[in-house]
Amino acid sequence: MNKRKIVIIDDNKDYTLTMGIFLERNGFTVFSANDGKEGIELIKAERPDLVLLDVMMEVLFSGFEVCRQVRQDASIKDTPIFGISGMREEINVKFDEDADKEYFSPNEFFEKPVDKDALLAKINKYLG
Repeated sequence: MNKRKIVIIDDNKDYTLTMGIFLERNGFTVFSANDGKEGIELIKAERPDLVLLDVMMEVLFSGFEVCRQVRQDASIKDTPIFGISGMREEINVKFDEDADKEYFSPNEFFEKPVDKDALLAKINKYLG
């Protein structure tokens, strides 16, 4: 049986490493990218079962743009995306699914620090 594939896109290399180890220990194959451009290329190349996407990356190519491009590409538009961000803690902005859906439309959203058990439960719900 093939392992389910997850792509992590986050500019924090420590975060991608620790989250990657956590997911691998829970039976997933993990690929990571440290910016949006690399992330889009990785999604197209690997066709993951799910993407964990940081919203606020230090580079100009932000998580909002990655999500928009994925949703506009017919070949990958149905890939589940879980938005992950420290927006509330860093700049006191809370993600509002209804107000923000035009710009950012993840399937799920998690604030950093992420509750790994809750994240794993949601991943398993999406991937069966």
